[in-house]
Amino acid sequence: MASRLEMVSVVIPTLNEAGNIGEALASIEKELSYPNEVIVVDSNSTDGTQEIAKDNNCRLIIQPKKGYGLALLTGMKRAKGDIVVMIDGDGTYEPKHINLLIDTMIERRAEMCLASRMYGLRPHSMGLINYVGNRLITLCYDLLYGQYLTDTQSGFRAISKAAIEKVNFEEGDMAFAIEMLTKFAKKRFKMVEVGTVYKPRKYGKTKLKPLTAGRQIFNTIFKGLRA
Repeated sequence: MASRLEMVSVVIPTLNEAGNIGEALASIEKELSYPNEVIVVDSNSTDGTQEIAKDNNCRLIIQPKKGYGLALLTGMKRAKGDIVVMIDGDGTYEPKHINLLIDTMIERRAEMCLASRMYGLRPHSMGLINYVGNRLITLCYDLLYGQYLTDTQSGFRAISKAAIEKVNFEEGDMAFAIEMLTKFAKKRFKMVEVGTVYKPRKYGKTKLKPLTAGRQIFNTIFKGLRA
């Protein structure tokens, strides 16, 4: 696959991330060693996020309807790369590990490589409720789908574009991430992990609503079993 890899597409969903997106884009440009395109999918930010994205040599797509999954899917559909990397624009993930994700996916002939935060959590980077919820969701997913992942809620992944095109996605919000894993598992796509560092957010507030997201995620896990 390495010899056929012509481009990597990095897709970044944003909503009012003006304080973080510039540094995230600069880090990706510095670290990513493969030919690439960077796509920012913005859900009508009002704080200058769009202007910063335009000034940082990336493709900007406006997604009028809000939704984490909608933004990611919009970017993935427009992506030209053989591999799509999804990463949040809030500065909590470590872009220096982006090549490791891609290299591991290629070397292990996988359809997806996830960056697991469970190996590199920094103090205060993930709240207790989010941590416990993540562990419960991951345990449930692994048991029901026969997987061995440690961080199903990671928003930092390298994914085969060909695999994405073989799946019909339905979830438009936070459950999109787990829907991808349930449908990849049902298609017997290979999924692997590498460790990464998870950092506290510098600016702004998280858009995640733990209880609402948790309910959606568990519903998606069980819905996937019936598909």
